Amino acid sequence: MSNISRRQFLKGAGVATLAVAAAGVLAGCSAEEVLTKDVKVVFMCNGATVGDQNYLKVAQDKTTVKVSEIPNNYFPVGYKTVSTGELKIAKLPTGEDGVKVMLDEIEVPVDIYYYEVVDGKEVDRMIFEGVTVYASQKTITKKVAEQYAGDTYTVVGDGPFTINWSNNTVRVEAKKN
Repeated sequence: MSNISRRQFLKGAGVATLAVAAAGVLAGCSAEEVLTKDVKVVFMCNGATVGDQNYLKVAQDKTTVKVSEIPNNYFPVGYKTVSTGELKIAKLPTGEDGVKVMLDEIEVPVDIYYYEVVDGKEVDRMIFEGVTVYASQKTITKKVAEQYAGDTYTVVGDGPFTINWSNNTVRVEAKKN
């Protein structure tokens, strides 16, 4: 048996320790996996769920989530947040841990463009500006379109009519009375 110096022994022990630690990391073991849980984020407006439900990974022993910890891209467009501060993590009806974020709808103005089709082309005839709708809406109904068209034009089609949120407009085909 050969003699090994203290220095060589410590070097070998250090390399062995590093190898064991690296094996754990490379195998995907981490303390974080054991100490976290998924919390479902549910957005509520007027008693109904809105938007997508996403999950946050939080510490296993955590009992609240701050509204500021929820990523901005989780929040649905067209709503403002009513909930503030810390939200209590509770069991949802599905059995999952979750937090409820309360929202209110935002009102925004849109312009309704009434057009006629002449020789295969859309020709704008009347614009009604500043019609208030909720930012969460995707369409306006035929009833709303008829209300603003008044007695001057008759709305063509049954609707609903799509809101173009890139320029806050709705295009509605109509014929002059």
